[in-house]
Amino acid sequence: MKKIISTIIFTVFLFALAGCNSVPEIPADASSTQLIQLGQDAMGISNYTAAEAYYNAVIRRYGMDTAVYVEARYELGHLYLKQKKYEQAYACFSEILSIFENAEFGSVPAAYKKLAQMGMNSIPERYKATAQ
Repeated sequence: MKKIISTIIFTVFLFALAGCNSVPEIPADASSTQLIQLGQDAMGISNYTAAEAYYNAVIRRYGMDTAVYVEARYELGHLYLKQKKYEQAYACFSEILSIFENAEFGSVPAAYKKLAQMGMNSIPERYKATAQ
């Protein structure tokens, strides 16, 4: 009897774990703001696969708007930083900073320049050297 209960608990645990890391179905009518929020919610429960899918959906659907693109790239950079995927985080943050170098003043929310710089400062130096 103990073995059966243990097997059932283990099976439920595996299904719960698999559900946490699955790629969600992205709502077709979701706005960029809604997708960013879904990504942040997924990141909050450590469902990094889902968060990445939501942020990439924002880029695919709404990436022609520079402000939205920068926000989604920042969220991806933050996600990668949290996962210690420093090379990918570096790529996101450095792209954001280069966008600010070429953007018309006021066309992109200035907060993301500061946030990207803070993200860059959080990356260990040894990863910055290899990413460049």
